[in-house]
Amino acid sequence: QRVLLTGAGKAFCAGGDIKAIFFSSRVSDLKKKFFYKEYALNYAISQFSKPYLSIWNGIVMGGGIGLSIYGNVRIATEKSKFAMPETAIGFFPDVGGSFFLSRIKKNVGLYLGLTGQVIEVNDMIFLGLATHFQYSQNINNLKSNYINSGSLPPSEKINKKSSKIIENLGFIEKTFQGDLYSIIKKLKKSKSEFAKKTFDLLTKRCPMSLVITVELLSRAKKLSLKKCLEMEFQLSQHIVYRDDFNNGVEAVLVSKKHNPTWNPESIHDIDMKEVKKLFHNHTEKIGL
Repeated sequence: QRVLLTGAGKAFCAGGDIKAIFFSSRVSDLKKKFFYKEYALNYAISQFSKPYLSIWNGIVMGGGIGLSIYGNVRIATEKSKFAMPETAIGFFPDVGGSFFLSRIKKNVGLYLGLTGQVIEVNDMIFLGLATHFQYSQNINNLKSNYINSGSLPPSEKINKKSSKIIENLGFIEKTFQGDLYSIIKKLKKSKSEFAKKTFDLLTKRCPMSLVITVELLSRAKKLSLKKCLEMEFQLSQHIVYRDDFNNGVEAVLVSKKHNPTWNPESIHDIDMKEVKKLFHNHTEKIGL
């Protein structure tokens, strides 16, 4: 009759098992099969006709967002933390990230996709990522009522508090548009503390991932979710075989030394013709 998706322990979902994909490099074709099935599932959820509730009680990142954001109800709690942190591992915001990030108001989606910044419940509600707010102490009762009768209480009133995003909304809107080079230029030029921290954060991210993310979200603005997922699949089958991906996953998720070596080292060493080629169809389509 309906679907209830919850997480175990302190997380809803901390992302796909990227480590397994990394270790599969020489032993299987998991790098293809995983993304093929993941994106097909994302689209199937978006087309699902029955009530689909996800409870974001804790960390919700990457692949976990793809499993939940296309359902009709997403409940966040005071413990929720949301992020698309793929640029830190030499990848890009996928699972339809190009679709939903490109549609967030005031260019905040591009900011989140580039920086991988973690946001909390106030921002999640403000940006329309979560549909409801509930205190975590009420979740067990809520689940029981939903399972037995399909009923959901109205969203609790959230104590409105400011955040770095809300405080800097105008700056984000003006800065996070155009190509990556103009974004970086505006950040360097600004004297605000927020701009300085954002610039420092971007210098630690994979340069190629940053350039790709800007191009990806720009293309996605006029595309359907189906076309966005097909585009991401073609792109993924280039990116997961680049050294940046292997180096990023190893440094961030395997050794946890957080010292990846990126190639190219700088956004100024990237040839935009090469970037455009990464978006060409070059393998079978998912066929959504």
